[in-house]
Amino acid sequence: MDFDHLEEKEAVKKAALIEENGYKFYSIMTDRSEDAETKAIFARLAADEVKHKKVIENRYFEEAGFGMHITEEELMLEDYLTRTHAGEIFTKRIDVEKLADMLDHPRKALDLALSTEKYSVSLFEGLAKNAKTEEGRQMYLNIAQEEKAHVELIESLLKVAPPL
Repeated sequence: MDFDHLEEKEAVKKAALIEENGYKFYSIMTDRSEDAETKAIFARLAADEVKHKKVIENRYFEEAGFGMHITEEELMLEDYLTRTHAGEIFTKRIDVEKLADMLDHPRKALDLALSTEKYSVSLFEGLAKNAKTEEGRQMYLNIAQEEKAHVELIESLLKVAPPL
């Protein structure tokens, strides 16, 4: 797949950033969750985001001009940054620790997670629609399906989460 248009390169970059920031957010929420079921779901979401980012990087980063895919050393650094609550979240540069502090109720964290997962579904479905290869289209559709599963998980938690 050749990236002839800047929009395609930016879409790949944005997709990877969403996955990276989702991982950081879900990792923090895993550490902060007291309920075992919520903790387990946030941990699963964090692991899925790492997997999605690696898929995007392995398939598209070199072609888009962003360098080689992520290395094990970078994953270790990313894990360190997450444990120290540094870095960015979703598509904006913000202080993750401050965001987590504002989410003083589990329902607030779940509401934010639901919004970002729904956005991710829309983004990946759009990328699939505009993909120039069948391989690219399938990759984006597969990630969109996983993001839809995340939406379902979060919605199920919201049904039993205590009200604000």
